Amino acid sequence: MKKEHIILILIILIGFILRLKGLIANPPFWHDEAALGWNVLNKNYSDLFEKLRFLQIAPPLFLICTKFLVFITDSYNHVFRCDMVLRFIPFICGNLSLIMFYFIGNKIFNSKWASLAGTALLALNPVLINYSYEFKPYSVDVFCSLIALYIMLNINFKNANTKLMLIYGTILAILPWFSFGCSFIIIAGFMTLSFKRDNPNLFTTLLMPVVVSAFIYLKCFVINSYLSNASGMLSFWQTEFVSKDLSNLAQLNTQNLQYFFSNIPHLSLLLVVLCLITGFILTIKDSKLSFALISILTFSTLTVASMMKLYPYSRRMILFLIPFLIIYIVKILDIKKWIIGCVVISFILIPHVLFAYNFIKIKNINKGDYSRTMMQIMDKNITPKETIVINEGSNADFFYYNTFYKIQNKIEYIKPNYTNNETNSNLMKRLPAGNYWLFMSYDYNTEFKNIQEITNWAEKNGKIIFKTQATQSILIRLILD
Repeated sequence: MKKEHIILILIILIGFILRLKGLIANPPFWHDEAALGWNVLNKNYSDLFEKLRFLQIAPPLFLICTKFLVFITDSYNHVFRCDMVLRFIPFICGNLSLIMFYFIGNKIFNSKWASLAGTALLALNPVLINYSYEFKPYSVDVFCSLIALYIMLNINFKNANTKLMLIYGTILAILPWFSFGCSFIIIAGFMTLSFKRDNPNLFTTLLMPVVVSAFIYLKCFVINSYLSNASGMLSFWQTEFVSKDLSNLAQLNTQNLQYFFSNIPHLSLLLVVLCLITGFILTIKDSKLSFALISILTFSTLTVASMMKLYPYSRRMILFLIPFLIIYIVKILDIKKWIIGCVVISFILIPHVLFAYNFIKIKNINKGDYSRTMMQIMDKNITPKETIVINEGSNADFFYYNTFYKIQNKIEYIKPNYTNNETNSNLMKRLPAGNYWLFMSYDYNTEFKNIQEITNWAEKNGKIIFKTQATQSILIRLILD
């Protein structure tokens, strides 16, 4: 076995161990996971093509395959097992992405060491590790995008045949049913291939399955699900769309870059940007024009879609761009003075290694929410006459976990209407005398002001007989006289 293959196996193994640590830790679902999980558990297969509850939108086949996994593993009545099973597809995709990236790197880089360095950066990226054990489709986005990119880079109409184009076309047609993000790579890929006029018939053969799939996708899913959630999504993502004059594009790019490489100690983003620019120039110089054009067109179509308010240009929603960035960063290893390239990449790779070391040492991995633990405590101690009070933001958490615990107590919702000058305190004052549990696992406010306001009111106006808190999540047992 060659030296580079041994190193590749070690890199993939390390990436697998890091992701497995998160999966096995199986922390309680945070708000978005719980919201999507409730839909998978409580809706039938056909309902997953329609509007989802709690303002959720996710690719239908991703949800259907996940629901089937829950069924075959008999996880509907086992809360810990169900949480882990729901995260299984993102976990698998997160690991397979490492292998796909290496094959793509071999097509773009002149050096095997560049492919290995890029795979290492992908394996050790904190954001990608995080989403590999989270029940959201962003890890799937990365994997599907890499498959689409590999196919587009592998197509050569001079040596292709109809059968191969049908296979490729069918794969490309299926991918968007698992991932929204990969659609931008597919569109960019076809635009790039359209400049090649070697065999128009084969191009049509490749395109037709995608066109048919897109038509069915729009009719069966987008109209039913996306459009019905459009107003809520526009409100939620309003600051994350590219403005029509592009005035906020630089700011969004800076925010996204910081997010993609967050939690990496001592990493210079300026060095990352310089490597990106250098890598793009080297890609053009090495005549890797197909990849460069796909990259530019992916960025362009994504920007236009965001300007039209069809897709947010923000952080986790564009996580599938990270492999593109890593390819350009690592491309510096292809310069003639390879020693300089190695030194530069070391300043980027070493901080990733430090993060991995620190991650392995973490004893308690969490997503910031402790709703599962809170439900366990409440389930063991609640009495029939006690009322559960849920703050705005925690309803999805409660209903997802109550699928398993089935607490039947009366529920009061604290959801202020700010247009009518309502506050959390105003709504708490309206509660009659009695015994309550305040279930507050998540706060839409990043400074947790809503949870803190309710907690402060409870401390001043009631008798707290039990309280537990972890990060933002707070559970209180309260008596109001």
